Amino acid sequence: MNNVMVSLQQVTRVFANRPAVNNISFTVDEGENFILLGTSGCGKTTTLKMINRLIDATQGTIIVNGKNILDQPAEQLRRKIGYVVQHNTLFPHYTVAENIAVVPNLLSWDKVRTNTRIVTLIEKLHLSSSLLNVYPAQLSGGEAQRVNLARALVADPPILLMDEPFGALDTITRTAIRKEFSQLDELKRKTIVMVTHDVQEAFEMGSRICLMDNGRIMQTGKPAELLFRPYNNFVREFFSEAWLQLCFIVVRLADVWQFLVDEPAPEDVFLVEVTPEYSLSKAMQLIKDKHEKRTMLVVKDNTSNKKIITSEGILYAFSEYQRNQ
Repeated sequence: MNNVMVSLQQVTRVFANRPAVNNISFTVDEGENFILLGTSGCGKTTTLKMINRLIDATQGTIIVNGKNILDQPAEQLRRKIGYVVQHNTLFPHYTVAENIAVVPNLLSWDKVRTNTRIVTLIEKLHLSSSLLNVYPAQLSGGEAQRVNLARALVADPPILLMDEPFGALDTITRTAIRKEFSQLDELKRKTIVMVTHDVQEAFEMGSRICLMDNGRIMQTGKPAELLFRPYNNFVREFFSEAWLQLCFIVVRLADVWQFLVDEPAPEDVFLVEVTPEYSLSKAMQLIKDKHEKRTMLVVKDNTSNKKIITSEGILYAFSEYQRNQ
């Protein structure tokens, strides 16, 4: 049984006699990447801020790591929860190193421990050590957001809250950093609750998605559940425009294995070996990528079974898979 790290029980937040968040409940298990998704004003950021008491709930109960958040001072709670927001929140008159060291200093770490941890993190986040003594104004947007993440991770909190963490970056930087972050071992060990309005981002990064509208939860589930088993018309219509693209992000070659046709490979074909864990999207991209010769994929599972497939074979397998949902 998974350990529940965050639990909201019938939580409501009222502003000016209007519920911004209206009687919501969900749990987040240890190690999950739980996404709060929805349009602007649906209550997702308010929900996130209630978890670390930047905003207090009007009613309901919030449990973090087994403890009611009201049973400890808010400052102590926040030191155990990393927090990353969309905009650069670095202190402008602190160097990069001083910004990252804020929480360790509050926790009275010694300098050796703090400096060792900072050096470890900046290496993992692909930041040059030469940036440690510069000020935030001298950083690019991507560098500043990496420093923001380092500051949130430095004390190794078990829970990380992220509010549109890539929203202020340009499209190219956003895509690159999002891919980089998803592969970071520091994040793989965390329980993450992340707010986004970017549907593709939610499906690429989320183990479960909580779709909200007008302060209420419309559906919570794994990405494939929201696509193939929507609870209502709102959920169905919310994803309709990008439905096929999203399916290719969440469906893996393993999911369609029984429908993949093993084809002979001509001598002039470029063969690329992949595992069944590749998404259909990633597999299709490999077939398209930069080879003068036609590309086919060799899909090999851990029992050494293998199939040689084409993009046409992937499309056929997905159509058969869809019919069986």
